[in-house]
Amino acid sequence: MFSKASVLALPLCLACFASCDEDIWKLKDDSEGAYVLTEGLPAASMLEEYEKFTEWVNVLRYSDTYSVLNSMNDGSGTAHTFTIFAPTNEALQSYYQEKGVTGIEQLGVDYAAALVKTMVYDGDSLKLTELFTADVDSLQYKSESDEYLYIKVDTTGGFSLTSQSVSDAKHISRNYIECSNGFVYTADGVLSPLVETVYERVASSSGFSIMTAALQATGYDQRLSVVADTTYVLGARHITNYYYTLLNVSDQTYADNGINSLDDLKSALLARSSTPEVGADSLLKQYVQYHLFDASYNTASLTQMVGVDTVRIWGSMAPNQIMMISRSIQGITTSLAADSTEVADTTYVYYFNTDDIANQTLVLNSAQLCKNGYVHEVKGWLPVYEPKQTTVVWDLADYSEVRNLCLKNEITYQPAEAVNTESKIDLSSLSSFTVVDGNDGSANSSYSSFCYVTCKSNLKNCLNLDRVVLNMGYLGSVSMNTPTLVKGKYKVTISMAYLTDHTILRTCNGTKGGMMRVWIDLPTSDYAPTTDEWEKYHKLDCAPYTTITKSLPGVYEAVLYDEIEFTETASHSFKFVIMDPAASTSSKFSLQFDAITFTPIE
Repeated sequence: MFSKASVLALPLCLACFASCDEDIWKLKDDSEGAYVLTEGLPAASMLEEYEKFTEWVNVLRYSDTYSVLNSMNDGSGTAHTFTIFAPTNEALQSYYQEKGVTGIEQLGVDYAAALVKTMVYDGDSLKLTELFTADVDSLQYKSESDEYLYIKVDTTGGFSLTSQSVSDAKHISRNYIECSNGFVYTADGVLSPLVETVYERVASSSGFSIMTAALQATGYDQRLSVVADTTYVLGARHITNYYYTLLNVSDQTYADNGINSLDDLKSALLARSSTPEVGADSLLKQYVQYHLFDASYNTASLTQMVGVDTVRIWGSMAPNQIMMISRSIQGITTSLAADSTEVADTTYVYYFNTDDIANQTLVLNSAQLCKNGYVHEVKGWLPVYEPKQTTVVWDLADYSEVRNLCLKNEITYQPAEAVNTESKIDLSSLSSFTVVDGNDGSANSSYSSFCYVTCKSNLKNCLNLDRVVLNMGYLGSVSMNTPTLVKGKYKVTISMAYLTDHTILRTCNGTKGGMMRVWIDLPTSDYAPTTDEWEKYHKLDCAPYTTITKSLPGVYEAVLYDEIEFTETASHSFKFVIMDPAASTSSKFSLQFDAITFTPIE
């Protein structure tokens, strides 16, 4: 809607409106949630009437969005009801100073248009004083830039405004100015538009020249600049979106470790290497890959621990290289809530590879959302290191391809809260999985052969509130790769989503209890090991649903392997084969798995 073409198509008559008596515009007391009553001025024209918005009006005119915000309807006749969070002159001047410019013209027309889109919601006009109730303490809406805006009540009686890319809250007024086509709220800050890729975010920020040079030297400047790729298969267009998370290191942090240039970084990597035949360029590429995840993780996702665990292993984009994130408590503060009950606020510090180099911590307020992922800053230069064994939780749906597919189909991936209605999507075409349907197919029409499903409140204990469903029929199978695991011995457990339909599996009523066969690191999908080779591939026949003793829906665990040993640090393939004939005859048969946990054995 904010394209230049749509601006030019607007009727010229929108620029002419009757003036109103100035007394009508007088604001009332903040505590009353007051608004200015008008009789016809649309949003952009209304902003012209206020001295404090003169620079914002300049932004609107420069970006060719002034006429858009004056429009009453789009080309199809659909009415516009804008809500504009308009920054004051002071807020914009502060923003320009932060960007190192003196005015919007230095940032360019496209940037200015993106800035306007970020601060505008085109939907039902938002009367925030009426929307917030005792039961509603936060709201979210999608701005015109397709980025979510988050609004909460703040301590001043007004509201705080954040976005997916800007976590630093901006204050917006309790007062609103009513226009003929929406509302205007005053904002004391600006939400930066989401226009930069991961590479552009690093390269355009001051103080990160060594990491920028490392990305350029390894070719990752190009890779991290790609947002989407279009390919054609048999004439059909396929668009693939790419997402990354970068652990960024500042020049100052490098300098604190005696590294002042890209050559110094290469020398430091050579000094740590235990394989002298590997050259500096190869070590640098591995180092850059080690700082990257092939998915988009915000701070909450990156620091999420499982249960009472305080350590988590992450696999990087460097082949078979992993890192450990550990959590410790820095301090606990208490305060009184509105009902006079004491509330505790715990502050955590997150460390990387704590047994290698000290002070490698995550800068918690550094997360920057980009068009294709996140950039986080690390205090510590974070060289490649193999940590000790620790518990690894393998979320069977945590793959970048799954995230991308959900985004493409407008399905919430890993929802923050339990959903009211489940979303389902077929995963069998993704390269992360090898899916083979059973000869007789499945009788359960509720699910595709292998699919992703979000969780309602009866499965609120599912990790990330999602699960995968195996519904391939008798002798159907799916293969997938684990996260990288440190070599050593593990106990392996699986967590399952149990619903009322699964009673037939728990009680073996017309079924073999959901019998399945598990193979680990089986060479090919059609490979048939001899009896003597079964142990080599950790062959296991099991029916985990039969271990559930309760009939209530929920998430339950079963042991797959009491002890298993991996002799090298690597990712491993798991193949699940459905061995229960009921998978092809019962409409209630499905295997629904949440995660597999690897617990170290000393």
